[in-house]
Amino acid sequence: MVSLRRITLLFVHLCALVGITSLYNVADGIFFAIFLFVYAVGIYADVKEFYPIRRWILNASAIIFSLYFLSFISLEDLLRPFANAVLLLLAIKSLEEKKPRDMYQILLLSLFAVSVSTVYNLSISFAFLLLLVIGLGVSSLVFINLQKNIGEKVVSYRVVKSYALVSGAFFLAVAFLTIPFFVLLPRTQTPLFDLFGRANSGLKTGIADSVSLGKVGEIQQDNTVAFRVYGLPKGLENLYWRVSVFDTYIGNQWISTRKYPIPNPPLKGNPIQYTVMLEPTFEKYLPALDYPVAVLNIEGFKGRVYMSSGGVLATSEEITKPIRYTAVSTNTPFYDDPQEYTKVPENVSRSIVELAKELSKGAKKQEDMLKRVEGFFSKGFKYSLKLEKYEGNPLDYFLFVSKRGNCEYYASATAILLRLMGIPARVVGGFKGGVWNDYGKYYVITNSMAHVWVEAYINGRWIRVDTTPPYVSPGVKEISSFSLLRDAVVSFWYSNVVGFSSEKQFSLFKKLHRDIKVGLRPANIKGYISKVLEPALYLLLLYLTVKLYISSRKTPENLYKKLLTTLKVKGKPLPEVLLSHMKGSEVYPYVEYIVYLYQRHKFSPYKVYRDEIMEGYRALSSIKKVLKSKGLSNFHHS
Repeated sequence: MVSLRRITLLFVHLCALVGITSLYNVADGIFFAIFLFVYAVGIYADVKEFYPIRRWILNASAIIFSLYFLSFISLEDLLRPFANAVLLLLAIKSLEEKKPRDMYQILLLSLFAVSVSTVYNLSISFAFLLLLVIGLGVSSLVFINLQKNIGEKVVSYRVVKSYALVSGAFFLAVAFLTIPFFVLLPRTQTPLFDLFGRANSGLKTGIADSVSLGKVGEIQQDNTVAFRVYGLPKGLENLYWRVSVFDTYIGNQWISTRKYPIPNPPLKGNPIQYTVMLEPTFEKYLPALDYPVAVLNIEGFKGRVYMSSGGVLATSEEITKPIRYTAVSTNTPFYDDPQEYTKVPENVSRSIVELAKELSKGAKKQEDMLKRVEGFFSKGFKYSLKLEKYEGNPLDYFLFVSKRGNCEYYASATAILLRLMGIPARVVGGFKGGVWNDYGKYYVITNSMAHVWVEAYINGRWIRVDTTPPYVSPGVKEISSFSLLRDAVVSFWYSNVVGFSSEKQFSLFKKLHRDIKVGLRPANIKGYISKVLEPALYLLLLYLTVKLYISSRKTPENLYKKLLTTLKVKGKPLPEVLLSHMKGSEVYPYVEYIVYLYQRHKFSPYKVYRDEIMEGYRALSSIKKVLKSKGLSNFHHS
């Protein structure tokens, strides 16, 4: 036996704690800790059933402090004061004696708390919190209404189990009904939460601004997903994702002094279309395969997208949340004035100048010079993320002493050597490679795949030059099948929930209309009927088999039903009424025993054992023998 009040409060408090937890990192940290502690005190008060603070004092405090928190509302910080106020109200409600209306208010505040948290949390964890608060909320509502009807009584665990199953069925029904509502309800192109903005937090690689020696090596040790790419075939190799182009080397770093919009280049070569789901970068670039020519569509971003100098995709605003865009790229680079990429750094050492002269000596064509540079780096050089300490010029140390470095060392040295030979060269920053996710059929590109390479202008066209030795970063080696499965779930969440736009909704309706039109053809209707009737027949047979099995099981319920059938009782009399009708008859002791088993099974917490049930069936056989020998008439119930 258990207290109905305590079971109800358990569900209500669990629901409230989920709501409070969802506001972690949304509300101010100090207030979150204080109000969580106060709520814990409220739970203790419910356990002890001791409420020392009068209700009017709590209500007055709620009004005063709510106004205090709401006074901090501004366009820059719209939701944090709301989150603080919700936590305050939950904490104060926990200190009150809980009547049904108080419990309803706590449930409403909990749902509001989870709703507020979605502005800061678009990940799949929000779906988990939402389902949890709905499930606990539905269970709470069921038990609150039960308490309203029968009062604060002690009930059996069987009753609790029955109502818990009912609440579970309600929850499944609610979850099922949300699907058509989600699909059918209209939506705007821009999500509502864009009006509020989001916290400016997250990894900022900085690869779009500049590349200093050693910087990319630091990024390559981070295995966070940078973006996902859909629509490309499996098995592609040497994928280069363009982010930025650098023209000037100064102070051991490459920077771009030429950032301006340019017209979209003409479509040449072999165009390929793909879709990118980009994680927040807090920078102003869109990664693109090879040489991008256009962005066909972008979702979740209000700013402007344009082609920037060097053939990179740039944005007018920082990417502060996940976005999706469809781009077209080609394998043919477009023309870009090579004279902008010929300047030799002023502080280049004499040793590097002499190396360039030595490598170009006797070469008649620029292609021969390029081959010599590539050959130079293919002998004795190794890739390494762990760089030795050095004194003096880092490129000198790399070229003539250690011969170990990461991609920015190889790209920097290659570009400078080519420029010293009179060949225009530029450094390109971005990502190289991609891990195929077979669960979701897309490529995953992580920060550990950050890379820089060189493009050289030879014979009237830009060609890619990558002298970095082949390598696999440690972060890529750590990608497991489980992590890919987990990422596929995240990808599905972003694609079908967060990114379910009005265009997708309209496309879904068009597809549904087309399928219905095709499906209503006579030939198809006949096929559907045969497909439906066959499984329906199997289901009917399964249903009859299960029903026969259940009815043939020797249980107290079936025993009681067989008793009513044997006695030919019409209607459904209460067990007490049946006993009163049978009192004084020869079969009364047998009937009384069967009714006793049925009532104990149905209305008490005590188990009916197998041998007792078998004894009941023997009593039923005795009843049949007596009725047959005596020829007793039917028993009627009015």
